[in-house]
Amino acid sequence: MQNTLLSLTTAMGLLVALSGCQPKVETPAASNDTQKAEQNNKQPLSVEQSKPAVVTDPAIDAKTCLALSKSMEKIDDTSKIEAIYAIQKQLKTCLPTANNTEVLSLLTDYEAMYERFLTISHTIEDENFYTVMSMADEGKKALEPLLKTLNPRLQYLIRLIEDDADVKVIYLGEGYYQFTHNLPAMVDIFTPYLSQDQKAFIGRMAMDNQDILWNDGGIAIPFAEVIERAQFWEDYVARYPNGYAHQDAKYLFEVYRYLLLFGSENTQWTDDSIHEFVAPEYRPLMLKLARRPNSVLARDAQALLDFIALTDSQRQEKYPTPDMDENGYKMDEWSIAHYQIAKALPLESPWQAATKNCFIGVVCVENDTE
Repeated sequence: MQNTLLSLTTAMGLLVALSGCQPKVETPAASNDTQKAEQNNKQPLSVEQSKPAVVTDPAIDAKTCLALSKSMEKIDDTSKIEAIYAIQKQLKTCLPTANNTEVLSLLTDYEAMYERFLTISHTIEDENFYTVMSMADEGKKALEPLLKTLNPRLQYLIRLIEDDADVKVIYLGEGYYQFTHNLPAMVDIFTPYLSQDQKAFIGRMAMDNQDILWNDGGIAIPFAEVIERAQFWEDYVARYPNGYAHQDAKYLFEVYRYLLLFGSENTQWTDDSIHEFVAPEYRPLMLKLARRPNSVLARDAQALLDFIALTDSQRQEKYPTPDMDENGYKMDEWSIAHYQIAKALPLESPWQAATKNCFIGVVCVENDTE
């Protein structure tokens, strides 16, 4: 027994002696981390470092996400902006969990929600209303006594604009004003969860429809922009033959193609006889467009340039006109020129068979048939 205790004592003593002889183990990782942290605290943060981390709100569960569309439906023209902010917060958590169909549905619901929120009566004819709306459209702040003559809802929306909320006023022409919101900012919420063709379609719609296309029967955008939009939609249809909203994209292409060639009731790119462009910069733009490779627009541009170059006698020989128009009146210079160009460029008006409106939001909506 004593020999056993002696052996154990000797063994323990040997272990202690050996441990005392081992070199100290340093912890460089912990030391370096501490030094790096101290250095980082002294250095300015980069743009990426300074961005707040995305934190999922644990209070928003799956049930809340499933009911999100119904929550949006409750927003109307009596709601406050805080209700929309709450929806936006829920979207940031719910969108990452949604499939593509659900994301597109939520986007449509979100846009419809904002439309209801910003609805106002179009029967208002009070002079103060037009004054205040005009000032808001120009970025001016209305005087408080003048603002207080409007109904409470209008006052609330105007104050949102003055407080830099996501609301603004646009002039629609013919004395009409409308409240709207930032379409590109709305799309940014959904863009990370869309396919490339969807991003391209919806992003372009948001950019183009942020302001009006029409104003008192005229085209509210410059000629160069009409060309650019027509080119975009021609490219989109070619790049995504089976892409998102393909038929809507083809319709948009036909609209801008038609506007490019024929203008509108109160906007013409050429003189009445269609012999000259009304602005000197139009011709170089059409010549450039005519050189666009593999393009329907290029053929259209060249056909228009060729028509403009024809003399009246050459036109009459190539596109003979009747003595009277369809209403039995003698054909004047304007009627003759437009009759002939319709023969040279036989395009049907895209509005004849249009069933959707593609100029008010990020998606095309069915026309109101009531």
